[in-house]
Amino acid sequence: MTQKSMGYVELEWICLNCDTRNPGSQEKCSGCGAAQPADVEFVQPLQETIVTDETKIADAKAGPDIHCGYCNARNDATAKTCRQCGADLGEGKARSAGRVLGAHRHQAVADVTCPACGSANPAAARRCQRCGAGLASPDTLRAAAKQPVAVPAAGGGGKMFLYIAVGVVAAIVIFIFLSMRTEDTMGVVETVNWERRIEIQALVPVQKEAWLDEVPTGVELGQCRKRVESVQDEPAPGAREICGTPYTVDQGSGFGEVVQDCQYEILDDWCSYTVQEWSSVDSVSVDGVGLAAVWPELQLQSGQREGRRSEVYTVLFDADGEQYKFNVRSADEAAQFEAGSRWILSVNTFGALTDVEPVR
Repeated sequence: MTQKSMGYVELEWICLNCDTRNPGSQEKCSGCGAAQPADVEFVQPLQETIVTDETKIADAKAGPDIHCGYCNARNDATAKTCRQCGADLGEGKARSAGRVLGAHRHQAVADVTCPACGSANPAAARRCQRCGAGLASPDTLRAAAKQPVAVPAAGGGGKMFLYIAVGVVAAIVIFIFLSMRTEDTMGVVETVNWERRIEIQALVPVQKEAWLDEVPTGVELGQCRKRVESVQDEPAPGAREICGTPYTVDQGSGFGEVVQDCQYEILDDWCSYTVQEWSSVDSVSVDGVGLAAVWPELQLQSGQREGRRSEVYTVLFDADGEQYKFNVRSADEAAQFEAGSRWILSVNTFGALTDVEPVR
């Protein structure tokens, strides 16, 4: 997929000494003056705003900050020597980057309640406007950013569905078992009934659909409409862009990049067309009793031709007064079932004839 950037947002870090929320680019806590720790994790503010200041955008794009290996001071990604102690930053450690923080928080957020005095404060406030307490209490942050959670409906509907599903599966297994369970009985061929059929075909208009460049030449073209022919990761002229939910990725510099994963639908003309094809328009059949089956007489009109031929033979058995039917599909198979011949019949629990075997 193509990762499409929507811009940058300034993240926050929470002071471990006083719980103050601080802008990601700020090196010292505005509440107690403590330095930003090298291992601090940047977090999303309750409401993110795309940065428009060019200086901040440049800082966001510069790359992860480097913490000096000697004095632990924070330095920009482009720095070669520590601005606090002058040490070579080749011994420093770049902050990790690339961590997905969560969906982009662009919607307005409810006021945050101060954990110290209970006053309501705007989501963007980092300290209570009334008492000055830090607003970074984990419980407070979770409450402000809380999302609705689906709660299963009461009443045991899930268990009932499970019971029904188990019952259906059990019924199917029992049915299959009883269908396969058979008993043998002796049967005598009473007669063989047969039917033979010949299909009559004619050229008729048939409507089909295909991509425009695959439509055969010389056919009647119908309506065309745009349709997704393929999906690819890279942009293309005329492609339709489909993007997922924007999310924020930590840049390791106190800023996060808001990105979307996008794919591109390639559209093409999907068209209907009409072509003349041989299709069944009628049939003739004849039936009878015995093994001397014949084909029906075929009288074709102009523009018609003979189609598929089919035949079926139904053997009728008698087994101590019970009658069973058995079908075969060819004259050669039917020739085995002479009237009066004896056969072993396999009958399942439901009284259906499943197989036959001649008496040796």
